[in-house]
Amino acid sequence: GTERRPARAGDGVSPIVITGNDLAAAWAIDRRGDPLYPVVGGDQRQREMAFRGGVNIVIYTLTGNYKADQVHVPALLERLGQ
Repeated sequence: GTERRPARAGDGVSPIVITGNDLAAAWAIDRRGDPLYPVVGGDQRQREMAFRGGVNIVIYTLTGNYKADQVHVPALLERLGQ
């Protein structure tokens, strides 16, 4: 028979991410690769931080809670000194 899987496996990962920043505007570029929108104060480091934050969000949503994955238990225990 076909085994049914729940839509949400309960891995402890939030399906919603809320931020007070407009990350998508910081990522938006035109065909030449120039930013479509300015960053506050003109500090381009803010744009870099928006890209880094976006990468972290994507990795978080794609991998779930890696600590629940039994493959990592030996490495986690070693890191904890147990």
